[in-house]
Amino acid sequence: MTEDAAARQFRGGVPDDYERRMVPLMFQPYADDMVARAVARHPAAVLELAAGTGVVTRGLAAALPPESTLAATDLNPGMLAVAEARGAARPARSSDVVWRTADALDLPFDEGSVDLVVCQFGVMFFPDRPAAHAQVRRVLRPGGTYLFSAWDSIAANAIALAVDEAYRRVLPDAPPNVITRVAHGYHDPDAIRRDAEAGGLVVDAVEGVELIGAADSAEAAAAAIPRGTPMRAELEPLGDETRDRIEAITADLLRQRFGTGPIRTPIRAFVVTAHR
Repeated sequence: MTEDAAARQFRGGVPDDYERRMVPLMFQPYADDMVARAVARHPAAVLELAAGTGVVTRGLAAALPPESTLAATDLNPGMLAVAEARGAARPARSSDVVWRTADALDLPFDEGSVDLVVCQFGVMFFPDRPAAHAQVRRVLRPGGTYLFSAWDSIAANAIALAVDEAYRRVLPDAPPNVITRVAHGYHDPDAIRRDAEAGGLVVDAVEGVELIGAADSAEAAAAAIPRGTPMRAELEPLGDETRDRIEAITADLLRQRFGTGPIRTPIRAFVVTAHR
């Protein structure tokens, strides 16, 4: 999948459902962790890649000192539109965020212009990860830090695992879905390290981080991935009935594991610290 192809799959209703369903369930816990790591480095100029609907951006905007600068980029204008609208609704420094459509493989920023780059769960979608990392190295000042994250395997993430099992039950002859193939397909710490080093970066740590995702119900958790990720585009040609069956089976699997009512589920990812 090219980065442009991935961006096309974050269109339609995906940005709104991504923000409403996926962010509280899976992205907010890691955004809080990423913001804490970023702010601890006291950066003066921050660039965010693959900002999505702005969950990390909002945290950074609220936590960074007023004199710092913050540019948030994404390849998909629809995602950024939701991010900018949400930022405007929470105006703590939101007017200071520069929102910009940008390709991670061709960043429109000067060499050595920032001292921190962050990217939460975007690297999996980059078609040439070493090239993207080389762009990060170019825009970083000497000694500048790069923080990025990638999901661990689907086996280590209960909701994604349940969705994939339901998908395979409903569509036993279908090829691997985008969640298994892409979103959770980049989970080898050695490969992650090699790609960053191939981009000219010095890798300081590849850290496995397990947090907790929460949803009001199994049904709410079951709907997040089929509606708020590129899986939506894969399922749309098959009709709403197919998606509804996958969500129903997913909800049943989650109830079996976590019970009825609100659920709390382990989620696991790798957080990488590198520098120029």
